[in-house]
Amino acid sequence: MTPHPAQPSAADLDAALHALRRHLRGWPVSSAICLSRQPSDLPDVPPPFPLPAHAPTRRHHDWHAGRRCAAHALHLLGHPDALRPLPRTPGGAPDWPAGTHGSLSHAGGLTVAAATRAPQRVGLDLEPLTGPAPDARRWRHVLTESAFKALWPLRQDPLDPAHFHAPPPPDPTRTQGVADVHVLGWPGPLQVRWVHTHGFLLALTLLPAPPEAP
Repeated sequence: MTPHPAQPSAADLDAALHALRRHLRGWPVSSAICLSRQPSDLPDVPPPFPLPAHAPTRRHHDWHAGRRCAAHALHLLGHPDALRPLPRTPGGAPDWPAGTHGSLSHAGGLTVAAATRAPQRVGLDLEPLTGPAPDARRWRHVLTESAFKALWPLRQDPLDPAHFHAPPPPDPTRTQGVADVHVLGWPGPLQVRWVHTHGFLLALTLLPAPPEAP
């Protein structure tokens, strides 16, 4: 079983936040990306939030953080309905406004969201690390989640890691790059851009012109 990373300090989170933002600014992706440690600094999203009141405090925090970061990404994209609450799809994923597609993730005290204009699609995943570089299990998980989110619902199969083939983890001295992820039944590999720094691994998949679902 993969051990859970220790909760990073505020200083560690700030360092990770600044490092990830620096990397994201250099990524040639046509998406609006929000990365935050203190989502209360972002524009608020009006209620209601479809989350039970009895849900754990941490769940409420993650929910608000994700929705605020998603709203900010839509705002950066110039969408007129950026500050409206995102409803949930029947599967529980955020229901992004018509004409857009987005993805969000929160882990280890950081929240990240990306939004893009249709027909482009984006998927991302963020996970804390237990060592200086991602182990094989965490590497595969993050790349798979990123690719799955970009494809959903074009590819409506439930998430099955066996359907996704990611390359082995890179040499630990490499801290960023692009990996080809192959998906069962999907034509051609998906290019997943990744970076690991300051105890976090972030992966983003962008489909500039997605083909029709097989």
